Amino acid sequence: MNVFEMSKFKVFLLWILSTAIISAFKNWTLIKTNEKNVLRPNEIKLQLFEKMQSFANSLINSNSDQRSLINESPLSWEELSENGAKTSFGKQWKEWERQWEEGAGPPHTNAKLRLFGRKESEVELTFYRDSSAWCPYCQKVWMMLEEKKIPYKVVKINMRSYGEKPASFLKKVPSGLLPAIEFRGEIITESIVIMQTIEFQIPSTNQMLPDPSDEKYPLAIKLLKLERKLFGDWCQFLFRSKNQFRDVFHNTLLEIEGELGKSEGPWFLGGPNLSIVDLTYVPHLERMAASCAYWKGFQIRGNKAYPNINRWFEALEEKESYMATKSDFYTHVMDIPPQYGNGIFSSEAESSGFKSAIEGKDGISWKLQSSPKGSVLKDLEPVLPVNDKGEEWYRHEAACMLIKNCNNVVRFSCRGAGRSSGWNLLPGRAPLADPNATPNENFLPVIDELLRFTAMKMLSGEIGDSKCFVNKDSVASGAIECLAYLRDRIGVPRDMSYLAAISLRSYINWVI
Repeated sequence: MNVFEMSKFKVFLLWILSTAIISAFKNWTLIKTNEKNVLRPNEIKLQLFEKMQSFANSLINSNSDQRSLINESPLSWEELSENGAKTSFGKQWKEWERQWEEGAGPPHTNAKLRLFGRKESEVELTFYRDSSAWCPYCQKVWMMLEEKKIPYKVVKINMRSYGEKPASFLKKVPSGLLPAIEFRGEIITESIVIMQTIEFQIPSTNQMLPDPSDEKYPLAIKLLKLERKLFGDWCQFLFRSKNQFRDVFHNTLLEIEGELGKSEGPWFLGGPNLSIVDLTYVPHLERMAASCAYWKGFQIRGNKAYPNINRWFEALEEKESYMATKSDFYTHVMDIPPQYGNGIFSSEAESSGFKSAIEGKDGISWKLQSSPKGSVLKDLEPVLPVNDKGEEWYRHEAACMLIKNCNNVVRFSCRGAGRSSGWNLLPGRAPLADPNATPNENFLPVIDELLRFTAMKMLSGEIGDSKCFVNKDSVASGAIECLAYLRDRIGVPRDMSYLAAISLRSYINWVI
């Protein structure tokens, strides 16, 4: 049979086979070069498989140029941008961008200059934090700067698990540690040292640690030690056992619950403001709530056994400084393994429904015309009324973020049908990250159309009789892989807010 008479399905199998073989060869080479005996694949075979893939790609590309995968023509990115700018969110975003350029506006991962009414020439502190906006140690320093309203500049640096660090940063910080600050010409690392520097060397009306002579000072030290105990018990429970440390972890939470019950108001040391004690607890309690639900079926948020801890969380969620730095449960459980290790699942993880809900596989959480409020996420990741601006707002936020970054997002998505570099297979690397992956450019026109279609529907909120993938073939199968690749890598707060991420994930699932 003439090769051009092959079924589209066989063409797609040819493309998948060649891609898998090439990726395996390159990953094998990458891993072996770290061993004493360097082994290399047969270059002739590799070139042959690359030619096979190139041939299959050309057939797929010729097919993709012939017809659309949807039953209507989406607007152009320019038209979508104009429509997005007319929404309430679009107008607000434009104003925020103007404010951020001037060092003003609300805290946000995109804000790189924070002045709090001061002049840029007065800024003495540069804050080096992770570009993914996830690092727990960066989070508490970030919140401290915001709460104390200390002017600072931001430089974003990759965490090791997400990519290489620039030489300019390593020249200043040879260890590569994050967070780091540059203050009056001195580089300072380690979050606790940074926070002490901010507290004792930078004047502020917001004192966050009691003086040693203050009666609350011994309590602060006691609570900081208790946080270390909680962290250790969490590690034992999550990473080193199926369930035998469950009661130990629960009892430590009850101890913290009791300490919070003694304070005036929601904070550990009482009073109207956060303290360094609160900031120390923030990153890991937030990550504990996500990870314990996912791996152990163990609920912290919404659990009636911990009313004071939940009151503390709710008080945090009324603060802009916290909401700007807060991740969602899905982002947490994807980012924890490369930093801490893989959690060990217990039977309760499945029976509780928490794991499937967090992954968006429960048929509700990431489903269009549904809402996390209708799944178990309503208790696991509650949204306070003060933070709920309505479905339309978050749908438009997601659409505007997609439109704003359309070229990069389209190309990034095509990695789903492209070639892995094997970077993420090495120890300490995030499994969903591969900065050196090669996108399959033959899918660029198809994914561009599908994402324009997605953005158009998100802006209008009207689905009607729209149908996706009206042609089920090799191109459709590859396109689905690309869209799923994007869906699974939407991060909070790096890319958008929690409810906006839920909206975009849900629309992508609808398109798929």
